[in-house]
Amino acid sequence: MEGIITPPEHAVDSGTLIWRYMDLPKFVSMLSTGDLWFTKAARLQDDPWEGFCEATNLEFPPDEYGPSPVEVQGPVKISFERMFAELSYHSAETCRNARDHLYVNSWCLASESMAMWQIYSSLAYGVAVKSSVGQYQGALKSELRRQFLFGKVKYHDDLSASSDIRRDFSDGVIPMGSNLFGQVLTLGLHKRSCYEYENEWRAALYQDSRPDAPGVQISVDLEQLISAVYVCPRAEDFFVEVVSSIMDKFDLRKPLERSALLTPPAAIKRSPGQ
Repeated sequence: MEGIITPPEHAVDSGTLIWRYMDLPKFVSMLSTGDLWFTKAARLQDDPWEGFCEATNLEFPPDEYGPSPVEVQGPVKISFERMFAELSYHSAETCRNARDHLYVNSWCLASESMAMWQIYSSLAYGVAVKSSVGQYQGALKSELRRQFLFGKVKYHDDLSASSDIRRDFSDGVIPMGSNLFGQVLTLGLHKRSCYEYENEWRAALYQDSRPDAPGVQISVDLEQLISAVYVCPRAEDFFVEVVSSIMDKFDLRKPLERSALLTPPAAIKRSPGQ
């Protein structure tokens, strides 16, 4: 699927498993709308560092327009030096304001996680959707394909000191268009090490700033996206039946399983010879 190129350090194989943990209302919402919710970075209040960036731009030349961007009203003649300074400032400001342009949909990589069950369901009333990176990318219906970036999150002991969240547009080529989108989106793949337990893989989307928008809904093919649905380890039988009836209502014909993370060793069935 065409989109922003994922930097090698964030890339994973298309067959890598991913998990999305949620409560029952969010599961129903996903099935009823056929959408995935991408949250604006600025609204992720549990982590104020989401999408943070320090960016440097060219200084404006000391000409008749002064040391600030020009408010263009009709044709305005400016020097090449001034033009590059304006472009540099625009790109730097876009990155400095990345939290208002960056929208993310987050999943957990690889194995099923007891920690995530505890966070999202207290082990009793949660639901998880199992998929893979390739299934996810293929399931997106959005026309905004070129504005997506997919990748695993890199965790930092000292994110504030990392070059990964700094952008220098005071020298060299100034990114614009999809190259600038990529500069913003990559910021969403860096977090502090205190969140490393999430083992996160993300789809990130660039959008023009809309101050009041908490997020955007993106259409997906749920049949292609979902491999199986799991209910939490301590789910009672009635909850399994509730989830099953919801899947029937929305015609989701996928396996429904109870998480076996709390199954004692004596109860695990093994085939002969194991």
